[in-house]
Amino acid sequence: MGETTPARILEEEIEIKDGLDELYLTDNDADPSPSMSMSMAANIAGAKAPKAAKAMKDDKAKTKTGKVIVDKTQTKSGKSKSEKQYGDLPDISDLIETAYPTWCIDESETRITDVDTCADGTPNGRFTPLYFTKQHSGGNPDLGGYPTNIDINYAFEYAAPYYGQACAGSPHQCSEDFDGSKDNCHACPKIETKTDDGPYGPGHVPPHSSLDVVTKAYNDGFGGDVADWFQHDLHACRIIPSVLFKLLRNYYPRNGAEKVGYPPPFSVAGGSYPLEFVNVAGESCTKETEKHGEIECFEQHSGDVALYPEYLLPGHGSPHYCTKEGKAAGLNNDYCPYIFFGPNRGKYRHPHIAFSALEVYLANKVMPDKCEITWDDSKYPAEVDTTVSFPDMGGEYVTVDGLKAPEQPIIADGLWIWPGPDGDKKKPVVGNFATNLHIVATEATSVVAVDTVVVDTEPVDVVDAEPVAEDVDVAAARGAGVAVASSLVFALSVFICA
Repeated sequence: MGETTPARILEEEIEIKDGLDELYLTDNDADPSPSMSMSMAANIAGAKAPKAAKAMKDDKAKTKTGKVIVDKTQTKSGKSKSEKQYGDLPDISDLIETAYPTWCIDESETRITDVDTCADGTPNGRFTPLYFTKQHSGGNPDLGGYPTNIDINYAFEYAAPYYGQACAGSPHQCSEDFDGSKDNCHACPKIETKTDDGPYGPGHVPPHSSLDVVTKAYNDGFGGDVADWFQHDLHACRIIPSVLFKLLRNYYPRNGAEKVGYPPPFSVAGGSYPLEFVNVAGESCTKETEKHGEIECFEQHSGDVALYPEYLLPGHGSPHYCTKEGKAAGLNNDYCPYIFFGPNRGKYRHPHIAFSALEVYLANKVMPDKCEITWDDSKYPAEVDTTVSFPDMGGEYVTVDGLKAPEQPIIADGLWIWPGPDGDKKKPVVGNFATNLHIVATEATSVVAVDTVVVDTEPVDVVDAEPVAEDVDVAAARGAGVAVASSLVFALSVFICA
């Protein structure tokens, strides 16, 4: 992976050339949470082919959702597609499969280890083709996970440190006295700034938005020579953070001293990320359409809600699929599995993996002698891995087709059991972490604020894969010291755990 890239705006400057005919503006009040999809996968009829997670090719005249392609000979800027520096970008599902090769499976979904090439012609890789849970992400790929945002050195994550609190390693910043055993840690705020010139730069930017702007910039010919997006001696095969920032602000400008809203990935405005397979259906689909415009709900990406196993709650939002019992308890969606039933079983992929795959592709085009076509996993998992703490999991669930279903959080006496058997995972993970919202000051002190971080006084939006706000006890999070107390001003700092 190379050296860790500081999660801040660096000093390198490049000349941005070839402006766009139009800027893609966004409503600052829009729900900034990632979630939905424009499915690129076709139904798998009968027995599953090896690497079932790889999207099947459709008729060339249609997208993978079956929608007819309308005039794709020109970009938004009016340039011919033939002018794209390295030609048309491959489908994102193909980019991910190339950068993160998946292992072969047979018709019973059993891993095949004694072949080099799978039946679909792709190499027998290191990662699972059937991704069901983030529980093992950041750990040994044999357990079924993928690298985390921290592992890929995503520049604008601003994750919470691994101090043993709930949501550690995620952008949700819970205080040290937050009770993750009874309160949903998605009530804890993220780093959101009102200015770009502080130590936290743009603040947390959901990875699907970075994927969106890099894709648009490449297709529109914005940002100059793609070779200038990289500087191998400083950032290996990753896009220079200052370049990514400039692309970001071209498509998502900051209007004065206000936080920037990033439309969710399930919306056309947010990039129509195709591998989210969001849990929005029926009434929630109607509500989300009213909020975000054109989207794709469960009925479009997978089919009738009759596909839901009886024990699941349809339409609760996010790409996770939780039990009715779990949602009644106010469970954090992140603990529940991704789509594991219907035609898209196991096909969910995190937007940061998609962003990383696009980086890998472009880096290889620019520096084929230095950057391979696959993500550099030579240092993955890290010596101190980036797995996060999960609650106690269990249950012998099945789909309506009788296929084995992933475990769900155990609910006892109306609550989940956190932390689970692996503990709270307090550990010295190497990375760039924000600490100012975690540490609770013991007395009022005179401290100079060096940046403006937004901590909403209204109920905190459930961000990062949450298109529908959860019913969380925000007051508990705020009262526990997550927000800045009225008598205190916290200094902002970036702490590197070692």
